[in-house]
Formats: sequence, C-alpha cells, structure tokens
Amino acid sequence: MQEETSKSTKEEILQTACRLIHRKGFNNTSLEDILRESGVGKGNFYYYFKSKDDLGYAVLDRLALWTSQQIGEEIFGRGEDPVGEIFHLFDLVVAMQREAGCMGGCPLGNLAIEMSDIHDGFRQRIEEILASWRSYIVRALTQAQAKGQLAQNLQLDRMADFIFAGVEGAILVTKVRKDLAILEGCLDELRQYVRGYVV
Repeated sequence: MQEETSKSTKEEILQTACRLIHRKGFNNTSLEDILRESGVGKGNFYYYFKSKDDLGYAVLDRLALWTSQQIGEEIFGRGEDPVGEIFHLFDLVVAMQREAGCMGGCPLGNLAIEMSDIHDGFRQRIEEILASWRSYIVRALTQAQAKGQLAQNLQLDRMADFIFAGVEGAILVTKVRKDLAILEGCLDELRQYVRGYVV
C-alpha cells in the first residue's frame, strides 16, 4: 500500500509539472505552482526530486518515453508502408493540435526555444529526444528507398531535416496564429514535397 501511495505521489508531481511546464514554460513554472496544483507537500517533493532541475529532467524523460511509444512504435514501428508512416505522423500532429485547440504547441519545441541558450544540460537532453524522433523519419525514408519508392540518389538526411523542421515550424506558427488551417496547409505542402520524390 505504501508503495502504491509513493508511486501515485510521484506520478501526480510529474503529471502536474508536465501540464504546467507545457502551458507556462519551465522558468515561469515555480515549485510553489507545482506543489499547490499537485497537492503535494515540499517534503514529499524533495523525497522524489533533488531540485526543480531534477524534476525538469524527469519531465524530459517522460517526453522521451512518449516519443518512443507514440511515434517510434505506433507510427513507425510497422515498416509496411514507409511513406504512409510519414503521412500518418502528419495526421497525428493535426489531430493533437485540433484536440488542444491550437494551444500549447509542441512541448519539446517549446522547451527547446526557452532553454537551449540558457541551460546546456536541458539543451543536450532535448537535442537527444528531438534527434530520436527525427531518426524515425530517416528510417522511414531509408526503408522507402530500399523498397524502390524513392530514388537512390536522394540525400535522406537532408530530406528528414526538411520534414522535421517543417512539422515543428508549422506547429509553432499554428500556436501563434491559433488557426488549424495553417498546420493543415503546411503539412499538405510537405505531403506534396515527399510525393514529388516518389518513383
């Protein structure tokens, strides 16, 4: 029973921190905000986390797990239609932003903008996570090329960078303009870009 309580307390802190940091940013989310909304006392917080930075790294670990499960396994884990998997990623991004009402944007993208120039530890961890989800695009493009869907002379790393940057940029602009049509239009253009290389 004590173990279940401990797990639920830690999980409550993490869920609250993920929600607040996504909405307000890391620096604008105070420890007091997290304690108040989670209903957890300061002593309990420090039982699980050494500092706010330590909690921040745990939030990044949670985002890394989501990336692995939802993007790596659910979208790119099948290998049957690599180009279709990339398009399925676009559909997921649109669905998530529609559900969120174009609020919040990409949690990793937000943290990258906020923290990369001021906290190298966060920057390195964010870079690792973003690189992992970019790698799924590279893998899909490589599989598509091996299946004869893409020409052999393409620079797949550059294609992946363009697709990845296009998705993240489209999410950012959609967050600012609060208009899902921006995201849908940008991702339709990315679909046309990919289809232009299909043989």
